[in-house]
Amino acid sequence: MGNGFIEILIAQDLSENGIAIRVPHHFDGCDIHSAVELVVSLPGYKPFKAMGLIKHLAPAKEAAGFFGVQFTQLDPKGKTFLGDFVKKLVSQRRMAG
Repeated sequence: MGNGFIEILIAQDLSENGIAIRVPHHFDGCDIHSAVELVVSLPGYKPFKAMGLIKHLAPAKEAAGFFGVQFTQLDPKGKTFLGDFVKKLVSQRRMAG
């Protein structure tokens, strides 16, 4: 995530509009509103590319390097995969009660 970075990161939160990512080493060179290109890999789906903007940088002391990224562009299949995946998560959480 970020200019010149290739990094495997794990999402902490996910929606059809964006993703919260924990970056252990905080990517100090990334700024709010910076554009990022992501490859999103969801269990059971093929990976897809997403473009986004960093919209939130949590202070390291408070949230151990969390970044909030708002999706600005998803390929059509990726948009479908993401929508399906989020619906499955919501359904599972409702059933778990």
